[in-house]
Amino acid sequence: MDDNKLHYISVTGIIRNKEGKYLICKRSENEKAFPGKWCVPGGKLEKNDFINNPKDTSDHWLNVFEKVLDREIFEETKVKIKNIGYVSNLAFIRPNGFSTVIISLFGEHESGDVILDKEALVDYAWVDLEEVKNYDLIENIYEQIKKVDNYFKDGEVKKENIIKKVREFVEEECKKPTSKYGYEPYEGHFIPVVKYSKILGERLNADLEILEIAAWLHDIGSIINGRENHHITGSEIAERKLTELNYPAEKIKQVKHCILTHRGSQDIIRETIEAQILADADSMSHFDNIVGPLKAALVYEGLDQFEANNSVKNKLIRSYNKLSKEAKHIIKPKYDAAMLLLGGENGIYT
Repeated sequence: MDDNKLHYISVTGIIRNKEGKYLICKRSENEKAFPGKWCVPGGKLEKNDFINNPKDTSDHWLNVFEKVLDREIFEETKVKIKNIGYVSNLAFIRPNGFSTVIISLFGEHESGDVILDKEALVDYAWVDLEEVKNYDLIENIYEQIKKVDNYFKDGEVKKENIIKKVREFVEEECKKPTSKYGYEPYEGHFIPVVKYSKILGERLNADLEILEIAAWLHDIGSIINGRENHHITGSEIAERKLTELNYPAEKIKQVKHCILTHRGSQDIIRETIEAQILADADSMSHFDNIVGPLKAALVYEGLDQFEANNSVKNKLIRSYNKLSKEAKHIIKPKYDAAMLLLGGENGIYT
């Protein structure tokens, strides 16, 4: 076979953590290529990486680079990554004369502390764009990190703009005379749901962007069309609004799933951690504003004082019992206070 057509193919990863720092590693002095230099983790693509796996189409294996990077990063550092994307590519000639094509990808740190494979990599550091200049890097790695850093900065601005526009949309709908419950749900319900979604999301390593957008939009169907099937109407409204804002289709799908499954009364399986968190946050918000549910029971449902008290008390008990362990731990003091106030469990009302 023509040696001119033979190449090693390697995949490397620019890994970014939540603090906006990037993982770099020092190569062993025993490495033939770039001994002692600082690099980013990765490894070679081999035929065995796909040949024994089922094909994704009749003839092809898909996303091979991403799968190799995921495996190599874990083998070399014991770190799990997510949201893999493309950065650049380059080629060089190894000391043995073989050519190597390197595909540079990026990924976000998902879980795990760095534990190095000491045979190839002997040290590591998490660095920002300025700190990385102090390390003896393999050439072009700084430029790759800078490209990824700019990508994330642009993405943060776009994300903040999307969230701002979604929040403003919800507030405007609450202010309209056609709002089924007036403006009060915006401050009394939407804001607490967003607050608890972000608290739980940070603790459980969820996608905060998906969560915050879903939290702002979860009850928009109720505001515009009323409570009946508002999980369905809300998901449809969310899809139209987010499509209008050019939000990615895959992310719209995730937001819709959160909205469709947020109601405890609906027997719909929650397939993501974000969906479970939103359902928890929706229930937790009830404990921040007991007056709201009481007003709804008295004014909108036409219950008398005693009926309204018991209705809200039973609703809070149901809400609390459906919470995840983490959510219960956060809301327990407010649950106990509500039960004392409303006569639940050991209180005087029945």
